[in-house]
Amino acid sequence: MRLRWLGQIIRAGLWLWAASFLAVLGWTFLWPLERPMPQGDAIICLGAGVDGAGRIDAAGHARAETCAGLARAGAAPVVIFTGGPARRGGPSAAQGMARAAQDAGLGPARITLEQSARSTLQNALFSLALLPADARVIVVSEAFHLPRAWASFKVMGAGDVALSPSERLRRTEDGSFALGMVIRESVALWFNAARFAAWRLGGIIGVDDSARAAWLR
Repeated sequence: MRLRWLGQIIRAGLWLWAASFLAVLGWTFLWPLERPMPQGDAIICLGAGVDGAGRIDAAGHARAETCAGLARAGAAPVVIFTGGPARRGGPSAAQGMARAAQDAGLGPARITLEQSARSTLQNALFSLALLPADARVIVVSEAFHLPRAWASFKVMGAGDVALSPSERLRRTEDGSFALGMVIRESVALWFNAARFAAWRLGGIIGVDDSARAAWLR
């Protein structure tokens, strides 16, 4: 009997993952890249990772350049670059993306750095803390990541959240789509949901805010 229940749970989990994978695959390649420019109070550039020397990858450059283009076109007056360092005390992803955005023509006076976040939920939590409660935000990332980013910002209290893709999906060194990121995202959706549930429960039982924020890494 126990083995039968275990098998049913495993099958249900596999079906749930398969549905998630197909959903991520669908919105990644069906997301319209050409849309009317959103308007907001702040553009939020989500970190795509950084190495120990402060170098961001091609995905980070694409996100930064997209943010610079939006800001220069008048989408919002400020850009928040959010992303922590690869190692304690090292240069942050936020710094690397800000440099790339300045190279793309974004003035330094329009840049705000959030240099602690290590996950999408922390991107949302820490970035929103820098803005008024009613701020309209434009979140920039790759299309495969945008629905989870939207959900992260909404559950962290954002009201008006617009989305702008930097590209559909990052590419491998040979120029092909990095489809492994789709698989990773289909798992990350549920991992994020579990972490958020733990964060909310911690708040209900009185866990300190800084300790709870660490659970979102």
